This record gives sequence, C-alpha cells and structure tokens, in this order.
Amino acid sequence: DTHSIARDFFKFEPLGKVAVKGKEKPLEAYQLVEVGEVETRFEAAVARGLTKFVGRKKEMATLKEAFEKAQSGSGQVVGIVGEAGVGKSRILLELRGMLPKEEYTYLQGRCLHYGSFMAYLPMLDILRSYFDVEEGEREFVIKKKMKEKITQLDEELKGILLPLHEILSLKVDDEEYLNLDLQKKREKTFEAIRDLLIRESENKPLVLAVEDLHWIDRTSEEFLTYLIGWLANSNILLVLLYRSEYTHHWGSKSYYTQIWVDQLSTNTSAELVQAILEEGEVVPELRELILNRATGNPLFMEEFTHTLLENGSIQKKDHQYVLTTKPSDIQVPDTIQGIVAARMDRLEDNLKRTMQVASVIGRDFAYRILHTITGTREELKSYLLNLQGLEFIYEKSLFPELEYIFKHALTQEVAYNSLLLKRRKEIHERIGGAIEELYPDRLEEFFEVLAHHYSKSANSEKSYQYLKLSGDKATCSYSNWEAFRFYHEAINVLARLPDTEENKRRGIEVRLLIENPMLALGYPEDSLQILQEGERLSRELGDERSLARSYSSMGLYYSLRGEPLQGIKYQEKCFKEAAKIQDIELMAPVAFDLCSSYQVTGDYLETIEVAPKVLDLLEKTQRESESFGKGLNIYSILLAFCGLAMGWLGKFEEGSTLCEKGLRFALEINDLFGSVLAEYAYGWVFLGKGDGENAVQHLQNGIRYCEEGQLVMMLGILWGGAGWGYYLLGDIETARKCAERAHEINIDTGLSVNFFLPNWVLSLVHLDSGDVKNAQSYMEESLKFGQNNNEAHAEGTSRLYLGRILGRVDTSQFIKAEEYILQGIKILDEKKMKPWCSVGYFFLGELYANTGQTERALETLKKAEGMMQEMGMGY
Repeated sequence: DTHSIARDFFKFEPLGKVAVKGKEKPLEAYQLVEVGEVETRFEAAVARGLTKFVGRKKEMATLKEAFEKAQSGSGQVVGIVGEAGVGKSRILLELRGMLPKEEYTYLQGRCLHYGSFMAYLPMLDILRSYFDVEEGEREFVIKKKMKEKITQLDEELKGILLPLHEILSLKVDDEEYLNLDLQKKREKTFEAIRDLLIRESENKPLVLAVEDLHWIDRTSEEFLTYLIGWLANSNILLVLLYRSEYTHHWGSKSYYTQIWVDQLSTNTSAELVQAILEEGEVVPELRELILNRATGNPLFMEEFTHTLLENGSIQKKDHQYVLTTKPSDIQVPDTIQGIVAARMDRLEDNLKRTMQVASVIGRDFAYRILHTITGTREELKSYLLNLQGLEFIYEKSLFPELEYIFKHALTQEVAYNSLLLKRRKEIHERIGGAIEELYPDRLEEFFEVLAHHYSKSANSEKSYQYLKLSGDKATCSYSNWEAFRFYHEAINVLARLPDTEENKRRGIEVRLLIENPMLALGYPEDSLQILQEGERLSRELGDERSLARSYSSMGLYYSLRGEPLQGIKYQEKCFKEAAKIQDIELMAPVAFDLCSSYQVTGDYLETIEVAPKVLDLLEKTQRESESFGKGLNIYSILLAFCGLAMGWLGKFEEGSTLCEKGLRFALEINDLFGSVLAEYAYGWVFLGKGDGENAVQHLQNGIRYCEEGQLVMMLGILWGGAGWGYYLLGDIETARKCAERAHEINIDTGLSVNFFLPNWVLSLVHLDSGDVKNAQSYMEESLKFGQNNNEAHAEGTSRLYLGRILGRVDTSQFIKAEEYILQGIKILDEKKMKPWCSVGYFFLGELYANTGQTERALETLKKAEGMMQEMGMGY
C-alpha cells in the first residue's frame, strides 16, 4: 500500500518478495531511491493517465505562442474564458505539461466564491507558495524563510519584506513603516509584489495563473490592473481564468489575448468519450447517447459516463462498451449538478458524509482541518482515497501539508447544497472552532475565513466578532470595498442578536467604523439607512456625542446626494452645540462634514468662519495629526477647504498658501484623503485664477491618489476639474475626454454633487469648436443640475455662460442674454465670489460690444479688467 500511494512522488527499486511478520504470504518490497518529479497527486494522475486531453489545439498553440513571447521579454496576459465545465482548468494544466519544467517558474492563486470580501486573496496564495509557507508554521520560521529567499533572489529587495509581512498577517515592528498612511502602505504593497514577481522572472520566465477571476476581490483586481501595466517588458505570462460574465478593462492592451473556450465539437466529443472508456471500443449507439446528452461539455460527458457505468447502464463485453438497456429507459438528470447529485446519492454513507463535510470547508480543503472536525484518521484516509478513485476529488498537494481539491467547483457546490441547513450551520461552526484550535498564534491571517464560517453558522456572537475584525483589517490595507462589506455584514448579524444595551453600543461603534469606507465609496447601497439606524440607537441610549456625530454624518450624506441645505441644517446645529463647550472631539469631525457641505453650496464665507476656529483649537491642543474617528486627517483638510474658499473669494495668494500648508501636512503624515482633498482644493484655486497648467498638475495628482486608494467619491470632480484645466490650456480634445470620464463616474457613483461640472466643461468645448447649439444644450443641463442641488457657484457660472452663448447665437436675443448674465452676477455676488463676478462683467461687456453699445461695453470691460488685475487673474 505504501508503494502504491508514494510511487508517483518517489523513484523505487524493486527488491522482490520478502516475508513480513503477520502476513501469510510474502510481499513485494521496494527500496526508496530518490524524489520523483511530480509534486501533487493531480500531476501524478496526469502521469498515470488522467482522461486523455482532446482537441483544443488552437487554444494550446495560442498559449504556447504567448509563453514564447514572455520568454523573449515581451510580457503577455491571456484570459481563458468559458462557462463552467468546459475545461478551463484542464487547459491550464496541459500548458504546464507542455512547457519544459526546468525552463519556467509557476505560481498560482485561486479566488473563492465567498472570497470577494478578502483583500489580496489570490495573491496571498501566490506568496505562500513562493515562500513555501506551511500551515501551522511559526511566525519566526516564516520570516526566516522569506528573508533567505529574498536575499538569495536579490539583496536590494530586502525593503519589500515589511509590506509582504503585513499582508501575510505577520507582526511588523518597524515604527517608521507602521506610521505610514494606509494608502502609502497599499502603494508599497503593490510595489513589493510587483518587484518580487518581475525580479523572479528575470532569473527564469514566470507563469502566473489566477483561477476563478469572476469571484475576485476588489483589491486583488486593482493589483492585477496595476501589475498588467508593468508587464509589457517583462518575462511574465499572466494567465487568468474566468467565466463570461466577468468584465475587465485589460482588453485594450496590445499584449492581452483572450481564449474563448467553447463546447467541444462533435468529432472531438466522440474522441473524449472514447478516451474516458479507453479499455474498449464504444459502440455507436452509446456514443450517440452521450454526445446528445452532453452537447459538447467535457465535465458533463465525464460525469454522465461515470453515472452510466455506476448504475449498470453500460457494460464492457468482448472489448466493447455497450448499452444494457434502451436509451429511452435511462433516467439521468439533464444538468451537471443533477448528475453529480445522483452519483453522490449512490455513495456509501461514510463517503457521502465525508464529501459533504469537506464541501463546507471549501473547494480546497486541508486534511488537518477535516480530521479535526471528523475526529477520525485511518477511516478518513480510506474514504478520501475512495473519493479520489471515483474522481470527485484530487490531492492538491502532499507537501508541506496534505491538501485536497474538488474536481470542479460545481462538484463542491452540489455536495454543499445536499446538506440540510441546520447540519450545514453545525459544520461551519465546527470548522471555525478547528481553525481557532489549530492556528491560535496566526488567527489574524484567518479572520476573513473565520468570518465566513461563523457567519454561516448559528454562532452570531463569533460571527460579529470576526466580521468586525475583518473590516478593521481591510481598512488597514485601504481596501474600502472589502471593509464596507465586512462592516455591513457585521451590522446585519447584530440585528439578529438580543436588543441589549451592549449590542446597541456595538451597533453605534460599527456604524462609526463603516463611515469612512462608505464616504470613500460615495455612499453605496443602503448607506442612509445605516446612518439613520445609528441615529436611532444613539437617541435610545441617550448618547449625545454619538447622536451629534450621526446627525453630522447624515448631513454630509444629504449634501453629497443633492440635498445640501438639509445637510447643513443638521451640521450647523451640531457644530454650534459643540463649540459652546469647546468640545474638540466633536467639533473637529463635525467641522469636516459641515465645511464639506459648504463646498457644495458655495458658502465660502461660512467656511472661513467655521474652519479657523477648529484649526486654532487643534494647534493649541497639538492634535493636528489626529483623525477623530473619521479615518482622515481633519487638520490638513480644513486648511485645504479654507484655501479653496479664500481663492474663490478672490484672495488667491492666501488661498494658495493655505492649500500648500494643508497638502504639505497631509503628505508628511502620509494621509491619503487629506492629500486628495488638498490637491483638489489647490487645483480649484488655480482654476478660479485661470491658471490651467498648475490646476491640471494638482488635479492629476488627486486622480492618481484616488484611483490607487479606492476613493471613488472624489474622482468625478477631479476629472471634471482636469477637463476645465485642459480647456484653459487650449487642449480641447483632452478637455472633452476628461469631462466624459467625469460624467461616467458620476453615473456610476450616483452622487449628485458636482453633477453639473461635466456638462459645464463640455459646453465650453462645444462653444470653442463653433457648435453653439450643443454648447447651449450642455450649459442648460448644467444650470438645471446646479439649481436642483442648490449649488450656487454652478447656477451662477452657468447663467453667465448661457448669457454669453445666447449673445453669440443671435444678437436679437440681447435682452435674454443680458438677463442671464446679470442674474449670474447677482447670485455670485451674494456669495462674494469676486473672481466670477469679474468674469460676469467681462461677458457683459463683450455682449454690449457685440450689440454696438460701445460706451457701456468699455465701462463694463474696464470694471472687469480692474477686478481681475487686482486679484492677479490670468484671464
């Protein structure tokens, strides 16, 4: 038995038969000579003759060509796309068999159906494989392995160890690294994984594979997008396997190739049937039955054929496989799932139970965990061996730890769904307990897995505990979508717990934690309901501070969703009460929310009334670096808001100084959100001044920070502002593209704030292109959005430009054009936006000149010129 199990992994020399104590007959004996070439039982199965691989010649040729290009230094990305069961994984396996093993390095990660919340999941698989990290291994051993491997690869890469330690949930003691902003850590993590993979590929071409990409988490997806941007001149072949419903943005890359894996042709299907039943000839009647039922799906063909063999519908007679019953009498389900379920029903109870328990662990399952749950050992090994023989599972790896994998995700899905809900919950809880027992020193590494299992169990207490911890972990890696999902699920779990005071306080706590990712993502899904529930809980507990925070947060939500007046009403009340008692713990976060709302309405005078009070208090108490529970640096952001306000009130030098101070502080403490808002504010100060070059520089910096850090809510205004900047530079085509990008983002996020801006910029683009009709249409849309959202600067400036456009269309519309401009000046003057008032007077003078009113034109233009010169504007 030992030889039969180990023969594929080692080379043996037969010694003949020898007498063995306790055995009646002599047994064959073997001497171990050396380690074999295969590393997994799956590879061993191929070596022994896994079902013959048929067809797919074109697909394999494409992969071979892609590898050769990567080998020559032209990195490639190949997407293998197809429905479940068509053979995507088999193609990947055949690629490995086709390439000379000594000529490349192979690393693989897999996404899980419940893993879309787990940041870096497939990349963690790849890193653990690369560094040969074993389950249950002590932390110091893992760190030692990593250091030795990196040193051996390249001494200059030692700097990548800290971010790699952190995402592998290993302790980091370096104070300088720990003090980095979350976005800076994320940036260093991306760079570390990239540098490791690219440097490794310089020694030997690297084949990097990620399976089941349709279940990928957002952070891994963003990393792959980042990595793909660096592959063109590398020796890396990146192979991505996914189903057709998954979409991505890599298709435009010249080094991306898509392989569509369709159903097998009739001839190839017939070849596969014969390969499955290789010990005899398949009679035409049987072949036609299988082909007609399977319709070219390889997995269906295999499962259907196994079913016919197991239920006795086909037998081997005289070197032929024949039907033993009429085709019309064969009752077999019409789906792959149905066939797998029917095969499971015919299993012995012990085998079926083992398969069901394993399915709850996941597609991949470690023997160690399965053994801990079942409490059996020898019997369990026997059951697993039988399931392997029936091709329900394969051994994924024997070293460093025995691990199995279901033949297909559908097989695991069927086994899982065959369990009653109550039994399923029990097993999930036992799996959670087993992980806690087996890996007590490395629990952080398993937070997300524990959150999954306990959330599927009846243990709501532990479910909440690990969901919250997973949310905290995702927040630390700046994985906002993952953090939002975990916290959101924790809120749902709390709703199922008793309505005690402790649970209400936990409900308030987790709602405060979810605020930052919620804001960064532009308030997705049921964000308002989450905030309102926080308000209710705070009121019930009489927690005044939490209630004020809830009101302020809801105010910001309303402001960004198009109801700023309602938002400001909430926030001003909160700030007034906090200011009475100089409560900086409350004043600081509320001031951020309130000044954010003032930015929406154009209330810049109010901004410079509120923000300096908090800035002074922060400086006096030396608390400039704190976030006050907001997950962002309030000091740098309030400086930026003050700078923008001063700029748009006409004090550009003061505004620039404040923005520079805020930006410098945010960068010094590595605060991403503060850096983004400071770049935005700085850019808008330059836009107001008419300096397109400096505006674009700052706004592009902000865009880069946002895209790297999942700060969706700021992207629309940054792209729109960049469009305006390019317009000022005379680059009309780039201005148009930026505005269109801003519009797409606004549609995706659903945020109403600054919805006017893309239309406003596109109107200017069309006006300069001579398309006055479209210029008028876009500016009318801009005006409508500004009015609906109470954005005074949007309404005022839109009226100015509508007047200018009408004056150019037809001088007979002079009265209407003048009315628009005067209305715009009135709105902007009420808000003391002196720069835009000067632009309004310039447009008015232009209108008078075009209609022959020379004296009025000169008087008005001189007024505009004086105002602009006084402010140092570049128009």
